[in-house]
Amino acid sequence: MPTPDSDASARRQAGHRWLIIGLGLVSALTAVLFTVAPVNTETTTYRWDGAQDTALPLYPYHPARLDATVRCAGPDGLLLATTPPEGKQGAERAAGGLEVRAADGIVSAKLGGTELFRQPAGGDCHLKVHADGEGTTVGTGKTAGRPTVTGLYTEHPGTVSAQIEPDTRWVSTASAAKIALGVVSVLAVLAMIVLLVRRDRAAARRVRLLPRRAWVPRPADLVVTGVLGVWSVVGALTVDDGYISTMLRARGTSGFTGNYFRWFNAPEAPWGWYYELYALLGRVTPAMVWMRLPSVLLGLASWFLIDRVVLPRLVNRPARWTRWATAALFLAWYVAFDVGLRPEPWIVFGSLAVFALVERALATGAVTPVAIGLAVAGATATTNPLGIAAFLPFIAGARPLARLARRRGDLRVPGAIAVVVGAGASALLTAFYDQPLTAVLESTAVRQKIGPDLPWQAEINRYATLLDPSVVEGALNRRVPVLLMLLAMALTAVLLIWRRAPGLAVGPARRMVVISVLCLVVLAFTPTKWTHHFGALAGFGTVVIAMLVHTVARGALASVWERAAALGLVAATTWLAWSAPNWWWMQSDYDVRWGDTVPTVKGVRLADLALWAGLAVALAGVVAGAWQTAKRRDGAGRAPRWLPRTSWVIVAVAAATVAVEVVGQAQAVKVRWGTYSVGRSNLASLGLAASAGKAGNSCGVEDWLDVEPDIAAGVLRPSTPASADGFAMNTAFPPDAPPRAPFGSDPEHPAWSSYGAPSRTGTFVSGWYDLPAGTGSPDSPPVVISRAAHGKVQVSVEFAKADGTVLATAKAKADDTGKWLDARFDPRWQAPGAQRVRVVARDEDPSGSGWVGVTAPRIPRLTPLTNVIPVNEPVTLDWTNAFVLPCRTPASLSDGIVQPVRYRFAPGQDAQSLVGVSYSADAGGPYVPLYADAKATEVPTYLRGDKVREPVAVFRFDYPVAMRGLTVEHGTRSTSGLAKQTAVLDPDAAPGGG
Repeated sequence: MPTPDSDASARRQAGHRWLIIGLGLVSALTAVLFTVAPVNTETTTYRWDGAQDTALPLYPYHPARLDATVRCAGPDGLLLATTPPEGKQGAERAAGGLEVRAADGIVSAKLGGTELFRQPAGGDCHLKVHADGEGTTVGTGKTAGRPTVTGLYTEHPGTVSAQIEPDTRWVSTASAAKIALGVVSVLAVLAMIVLLVRRDRAAARRVRLLPRRAWVPRPADLVVTGVLGVWSVVGALTVDDGYISTMLRARGTSGFTGNYFRWFNAPEAPWGWYYELYALLGRVTPAMVWMRLPSVLLGLASWFLIDRVVLPRLVNRPARWTRWATAALFLAWYVAFDVGLRPEPWIVFGSLAVFALVERALATGAVTPVAIGLAVAGATATTNPLGIAAFLPFIAGARPLARLARRRGDLRVPGAIAVVVGAGASALLTAFYDQPLTAVLESTAVRQKIGPDLPWQAEINRYATLLDPSVVEGALNRRVPVLLMLLAMALTAVLLIWRRAPGLAVGPARRMVVISVLCLVVLAFTPTKWTHHFGALAGFGTVVIAMLVHTVARGALASVWERAAALGLVAATTWLAWSAPNWWWMQSDYDVRWGDTVPTVKGVRLADLALWAGLAVALAGVVAGAWQTAKRRDGAGRAPRWLPRTSWVIVAVAAATVAVEVVGQAQAVKVRWGTYSVGRSNLASLGLAASAGKAGNSCGVEDWLDVEPDIAAGVLRPSTPASADGFAMNTAFPPDAPPRAPFGSDPEHPAWSSYGAPSRTGTFVSGWYDLPAGTGSPDSPPVVISRAAHGKVQVSVEFAKADGTVLATAKAKADDTGKWLDARFDPRWQAPGAQRVRVVARDEDPSGSGWVGVTAPRIPRLTPLTNVIPVNEPVTLDWTNAFVLPCRTPASLSDGIVQPVRYRFAPGQDAQSLVGVSYSADAGGPYVPLYADAKATEVPTYLRGDKVREPVAVFRFDYPVAMRGLTVEHGTRSTSGLAKQTAVLDPDAAPGGG
């Protein structure tokens, strides 16, 4: 019979349940409304009176709105153009411009070369031009396309005026309503969690969260901390460090975090909220070690979760050796992939935290960990598409979680649904924190249309790249953890299915294997197929391998046949993993041991040694097992003691890999102490090494860079005549490939070419040039020639003694592009004692299409880069070098334009092919308008202490027409999150093509 107390308790329980349901629904509803709440969009308007031409490099290339009035009754000529006309063009011709021209009494308009309008130019002829998201109208002509705008030009000042509003749709701030909805949603979910905590006190089992003395540092903790700390100083770059650092630096002027280098600077939303935290850090200092700090701290937090929470849940009584093994495995993952600015460290930590929370819920019967886990999973999922893997613990644990919900009668089904919906909806807050729904949808559409957006069927490409030793993505450091994880997943799954996995907690271990497999499935649905995405698996990957190590050490795979087979598999995996160079991205690979070759010792490949040694020991074990079985000896089938357990071999491979990585980078710092390396620069920024130059001790590679402002100043004079068979001096260059001025202009700056030679082939041998004293010293500039080639040709230089005795011949790197490029030579290493040099070129292409051109050699006269380009001057940066140029401010992408800066800081010759998207209209690159408006002239750069390497190339922009004569107005308008947005890309035109 119910008592008054029990009735009161039931009423309180029902009241709490309905309050939890209400809070969950409020949290979810306000989160949904948050996505469509209005934002304050900043607008910019440019007014032009037509008095003089002006550059106006819009970005995106099409205006949100253009209105112009053209008086067309005047003389013939260009009335209006939105891209540079002949004589005022930059390095590249812009496509898709609008041109209004009068000729022979007819006024016509063309958009991207297609005629849009034509009519007689009467006595009072005025044309109205209008363009917006619906298309372009000129007079009575109309098209769905829109003009590309990189400037405003006319041949008749005063006959035209224009007003342009660039596309600034993504430059927005949250409105008061949006902020209020976000605050209410957060408060509601927090209040719901507080009520769940109170309910769990009565309904859940009490289980210790952390082991005793969990906060006391252990030796393995110190090793992990030390290795990650050292790596943060000397360690390699991740592929997108420069990309992301530029996004963060540009955020202050653009007003939002956009992609910067492509996709018309579309925001990353619904991903990438963590960029805002990094942007705040960057305001303190952009120094590399400082910016790496979050990833190091996340690594340490992830290690703490693995060691103190996750591993004890998965294995029974983890011993000290288990901890050490797991530490080696974790470092093999984290060092290779995760110390940098990419989102993978957040996914690693978030996914581990969610797994720990789900397992906590299953162990205690509490609901609070489920709610917190859903919120953490939502935040993790909105860092990057692969962050969706954080929800996988819920999928793997769906059945026991369902049983938990049924057992919790105090919540019932409506309460459980409210908890899931309310906590899960918090992901919308991090997904739409800075952009409304329609803006996010358009940003996503831009990325998908431009690409890459590869289907899941292309996932095999990721693994093909991993096994390609000719690319950085297939380097040893990436292969080892991934291949060991795949092996461990397979073996652990088999052992669990066969119920022969001693030392593992079966339920949690099965769920972990399922999660790991599902991670690979999620990986297949990411739009790009790079191997650096494997870094998101560092947490689960470490744990899966550690599970295999533990169960094998506890007695799994105990028979001689099993142990021998497993050893053979590990040997083969090690061979495959180590059959690649210890290769790293960009400047991180300078002089790293085995950075360009498969690891060898005295000519023996370590991968081959591991394979044959492993197979030999495994075969010996098989023979021993067969002999025991044949003799029917006691213990037949049991592995002999000398046959190593697979677990220790796996740990040894992981530890050796970490040692090769860390020692290789540290050794490169020592070898390159007199010049730039990532580690040497970071030590200088920390005050632990002397400053390298005028730029100070925290400006990265810039501290070691010199420039050659005048390439004519160092040209050598010949002491003997040249021999030219089939070559002509200062003439006969291809029309589109003249040598760089002043070469080819006079006898003092000669250039020779075989282009158009009647003989079709030929040989050129220059006269001898005397090298200045000290040319072979460490501080002297290199010997430099310029060359251009196409077809079957060769270019080399010969170094000789004073009497002409040739000491060495050095070939210039082959290049078939027909572009004039510098080739650099260091006589200190290539020809010690050389006193003279000459240039040799051979055109061996009989087809007539081949040709080669060379210039006289020069010894550059150098000055520090910062003497020519002050550190505080904005420049265009490329993603390959931005992170090693921390003092440089990237060209602003604010007010709907690309800032017309004076200089471009590009990668050197070897890496320039990597940055093409930034200069491609089809990719929505930001530098397309600048190359339309400006000429680009290379200012050669030289790395002090490393004569022939070129980490950064500098180009000077010269603008035929400056940005001038414009009136700029700024405003703000309220934009609904449901307001229809016009497409950034024209539906029937290539990006930038109008």
